[in-house]
Amino acid sequence: MSQRQIIQVFEQYQKSRMQFVQTVADLAARPQNIEMLQNAGVMTLLRPLMLDSVPGIQQTAALALGRLADHSDSLAEAVVREDILPQLVLSLASQNVSLSSLRLT
Repeated sequence: MSQRQIIQVFEQYQKSRMQFVQTVADLAARPQNIEMLQNAGVMTLLRPLMLDSVPGIQQTAALALGRLADHSDSLAEAVVREDILPQLVLSLASQNVSLSSLRLT
């Protein structure tokens, strides 16, 4: 493989992660999608994206998780059970973002 081909593979990987997390965040904004997202294991998929190397992916994953948690108490509890909150704090710390500036919904 040429250097250009290798770079294209990594660029496609980054675009795919961003597209996935944006789509999930959009889907999580609609109550009729929540159950299907939960059944698909979306929290498990979003969790590692909270520590992604791309800040935009981290932020969009946090937005999607915030929308899910805002839907019901049981989903908010699932965010806690899945140990997602520590990753959110780590992601904020890595970006030097103040908690007061974060809006999840």
